[in-house]
Amino acid sequence: MRQFSLLLAILALCATLVAAKPQITEKTGVRNLTAVSEPGTIARGSVFTVTGKELGPVEALKADVPYGQDLGGISVAFTAADGSAVVAAYIVSASATRIVAILPSNSTAGDYKVTVTYNGEASEPVNAKIADRNLGILTVDGQVGSGAIARIRVPDADAVAAGFLQPLRPGQTVDVEAAGLGYIETPDNELAPEVNMVEGALVVLGGVEIPITYLGRNPQKPGYDRATFVVPESGFAVGCTVTIQIKIGDMMTAKGSIPVVATADAPACVHPLGLTPEGLRSLDAGGTVTRGSFGIGQQAISISVPDFGSFDMKTESISGSFDRYNAVSLWQYMGSNSGAWIVNPVGCTLWTATETDPVGLTVEAVDAGELNIKGPGGLDKAIPRMPAGSNTYSLDLAPAGGTGIPGLPTIPGLPSIPGLPGGGGAAASGVQKGTYTLTGKGGKVVGAFAVSTNLPDPIVWTNKDDASMTNIDRGASLSFLWTGVGNPGDMATAIGTSSGPAPENSAVKVNRIFICFAPTAERRIVVPSSILQQMPASLDKDSIGTVMLQHTSGESNTTKLVAPLVDGGNTEPGTFSFSFGTMKQTTFK
Repeated sequence: MRQFSLLLAILALCATLVAAKPQITEKTGVRNLTAVSEPGTIARGSVFTVTGKELGPVEALKADVPYGQDLGGISVAFTAADGSAVVAAYIVSASATRIVAILPSNSTAGDYKVTVTYNGEASEPVNAKIADRNLGILTVDGQVGSGAIARIRVPDADAVAAGFLQPLRPGQTVDVEAAGLGYIETPDNELAPEVNMVEGALVVLGGVEIPITYLGRNPQKPGYDRATFVVPESGFAVGCTVTIQIKIGDMMTAKGSIPVVATADAPACVHPLGLTPEGLRSLDAGGTVTRGSFGIGQQAISISVPDFGSFDMKTESISGSFDRYNAVSLWQYMGSNSGAWIVNPVGCTLWTATETDPVGLTVEAVDAGELNIKGPGGLDKAIPRMPAGSNTYSLDLAPAGGTGIPGLPTIPGLPSIPGLPGGGGAAASGVQKGTYTLTGKGGKVVGAFAVSTNLPDPIVWTNKDDASMTNIDRGASLSFLWTGVGNPGDMATAIGTSSGPAPENSAVKVNRIFICFAPTAERRIVVPSSILQQMPASLDKDSIGTVMLQHTSGESNTTKLVAPLVDGGNTEPGTFSFSFGTMKQTTFK
């Protein structure tokens, strides 16, 4: 009986092993390792990744140069759509969830099915494309807009990784990691010779074009490319999030970001979020920073829902959290619509989001204990966690009997979501002019704190109901007009949203947002026709367009929120801000 039980156990184990079939993540499982607009397109001779489940052993395997096409029983095959060709990739490393491999240069461009085989079990195929070239800059997480991976050459010493405390400086020689240049004649699985593959290429640093001295394979990393350039002595943008791209003729890579300073002796870059040198040092070392952000918001919304009529709603709330970031999550935040406006709070900017799976932000909200808000009109209330049990705080400030949407969080400077349910009619104001004080008793991560901010009378949007705002002519400029100033240094923000076929390519549906800034003292924002012409036209009832005028504190007068951390030190300077906004539905003609 004992031997029989042992036999059953062995059979069960074998069945488990057989059932462990590799699974490639659908749609996004085969992708370029670099930041590109078409991540599912792999260039000939380029490094790429495969993600999924049961792709290999739990303990990661790493191959040596020259790389083979099998690593510990793991292989990756590209099969042409018509079955005419099968291309076996070179395996660089592999684990249960991720494979890094190199596509041979002798492959042919076209549509393919990709499969992973592990110990004789093949995965279901996933679609991918092979292209002659799909150049991208290597970023910390492979996403567009994130931190570019680069090394700064140091005379008579080893190169150092570019970072917040090692920013690019005038006169330095910089090597930017890239991949996707395409075919080479030497074997892709071996160290390639240092041969310049493109003449006349440029690095575009903060909009400034700089000649590239070398663009070719990285001689130390098969499958990777390298762009080398010298930072000019002057005339370039500075900061912790300066954009960087590679330009070849009319082709421009997707953006990465890199720290840059103006002088050789500058100790660190200046981050748009106001991070301290200590915080930047922690991020460079692979650590984290914690930052608080709370906002008091009053948002008025006027929309029309087909078959239901028009709705006028007003939401009033305070919401926010203390969030913990590592370097990757901070880059993700700065590249998102929630944070990117901070990078360039002047003039107009346009964002486009295609209908693809978004990358979620990996930010952790931490415990700050019990919070309370005091303000005008006898306001003195605890701020509950919403949802319950989370570390995100939100409180509806609308007076009893109001018609707002309880608990709706607001993001200063960005529009609310149109089409939310609610009642009609105007409500009395629960957010009033005066001093508001936010206090915390202290929690597991954030200690006790208190911070106050002053809310002014909001600006008044005077041409909201004009025909120009109801039916927007994309061929002409659009003026937002208001009265009032608020506090000295306050900012006004004009925002528009639209979804539908992209004007430049009707086969692609996009969601677009324009956002323009001006001091409230100017009492006018003009959105140029060059921005409006890129907004999708409102073609049907599903193509909802909106415009919004927002009044917030400015960079110079936003109240800074700094709280002690239980384990020592302080949070990074956060914000305790306000936001008055009015949104209305519109059409883009």
